[in-house]
Amino acid sequence: MEQRRLFLTVAISLLIFILYQELVLKRFYPQPDSAAPTPAAIDNPPLADAAGAPAAKEPSAAEPAPDNGAAVAQLGEGRDVVVETDLYRATFTTRGGRLKGLDLKRYAATVASDSPPLQLVLFPSPTRLPLALGLRGADQRFDDYSILYDVDQTAVDLGSDGTTTLTFTGALPGGGTLRKRITMHGHDYLWSLDVEAQSVPPAYTEMALAWDEGIDPAGVNAAEVVFDSVVVLQQNKLQKLLYKDLDPPKLLDNDISWVGFSGRYFLAALVPDGDPANALRVWAHREADYVQAQVLFPPGVFQAKSDLYVGPKDIDRLEAVGHGLRKAVDLGWFSFIALPMLQALRFLHKFTGNYGVAIIVLTLVLKLLFFPLTKKSFESMSAMQKLQPEMQRLRERLKDKPDEMNREIMELYKRHKVNPLGGCLPMVLQIPVFVGLYNALLNAVELRHAPFIGWIHDLSAPDRLGTIQLPFVTHPGVPVLTLVMGASMLMQQWMSPSAGDPAQQRAMMIMPVVFTFMFMNFPAGLTLYWLVNNCLTIGQQYAMLRKNRR
Repeated sequence: MEQRRLFLTVAISLLIFILYQELVLKRFYPQPDSAAPTPAAIDNPPLADAAGAPAAKEPSAAEPAPDNGAAVAQLGEGRDVVVETDLYRATFTTRGGRLKGLDLKRYAATVASDSPPLQLVLFPSPTRLPLALGLRGADQRFDDYSILYDVDQTAVDLGSDGTTTLTFTGALPGGGTLRKRITMHGHDYLWSLDVEAQSVPPAYTEMALAWDEGIDPAGVNAAEVVFDSVVVLQQNKLQKLLYKDLDPPKLLDNDISWVGFSGRYFLAALVPDGDPANALRVWAHREADYVQAQVLFPPGVFQAKSDLYVGPKDIDRLEAVGHGLRKAVDLGWFSFIALPMLQALRFLHKFTGNYGVAIIVLTLVLKLLFFPLTKKSFESMSAMQKLQPEMQRLRERLKDKPDEMNREIMELYKRHKVNPLGGCLPMVLQIPVFVGLYNALLNAVELRHAPFIGWIHDLSAPDRLGTIQLPFVTHPGVPVLTLVMGASMLMQQWMSPSAGDPAQQRAMMIMPVVFTFMFMNFPAGLTLYWLVNNCLTIGQQYAMLRKNRR
């Protein structure tokens, strides 16, 4: 039976190792999702002409003018249009009627006290800006960067509750009109977009709306990459296309609800109006310094409405918007645990004013809930320890009769009412809580840049003190909180009743080392949870040991 317990210990260790690979390695070094439907890889996406036959060649639907100074100077620079709210500062340009900049006032770029607001529009050149409108035909392509739009207003301050509509109007070469109407609100990150092409020359049969983003230059040691993938909700399932997987381009069609750019905490999503089952397509491709995602409307459709969400992955806001945008927040397998954890943290933060303190309080509550299991586990381990002398005599007497020895040991357990698995049960039951809290702490925008004490300025990032680069540590600095957590786990293991088997004792004493290495790159908030949990367990074990000695 001791061998079975050793096997169980090894199995749990392997499970933890697998969780580490799934939760950490895939999070920081993600791979393509082989289980998701694979979009078609294309060199040139198909395009139906007016007769329905595919075109022979298909460049970008919103291919901009050449990016050179002469072309820009010839076309003119255009004017800036600025919309201020309490939440953001949006800057548009009349050159192409596009979004030039978006600063989120309530989210800083870094944890530094003098950090500027986070910028959600990252563009490598003026020709690569969001909200490009293109026309397509069998042999013709047109991009509205060549248009200098007229606009009805150039500076708007909406405060916290105002609403405005910007109307950009431009003339098509050879006749016709392009129009973009953008309705914005002071209290929300949700915009309404209405695009229209009137009197379209017969050479064009299709309209496309594109969002371009520059590739974030942040490296592996950076605190955050704003956007790292194109996300598409197709057939009510989220597809995530990493930038590195967009060469060659990807074309998706059939039941598409929305397309956007996503990172851990922020989302920029185009949500076309109407039935997702319509012939709507998404084309995503990558060049050297930018990524483009575009919505291709059905042939003959030259007027379209779309909601546009550009802001934080706030679950409440995304739920209010609807359209399945809530699916952009990845809470993992145990989302049914992660979501209540997050809601509990937000509730506790209202009283504590510090998410670190809220985590401590939540850990105390969870410890109280798990107290009966922990108590039973400790009692089971203590009972096992008391049986060790008798079990050792059985092993010596029946060492040549393993089957009889196992039967005798099982009878011994039944006689003394001892569950040999009781000591491992609390750890197994806490794994879903651990994973749920991990996903909540990793993906909750509320915890982004949330400070605790001292050197811990961001509970959603690994804790680091100083700038020294240690081996096996991804981000520079000393993981002080993690090392303290490892020491607390070692003490907890040392205080746990021994089962008497040296091999099992050695296996259990390795666990604190394994956990310490695992937690090196975990969010500081999760490390804090595990440290507090260990300290409470140590206190509980000490109290039970004193009680047993009386």
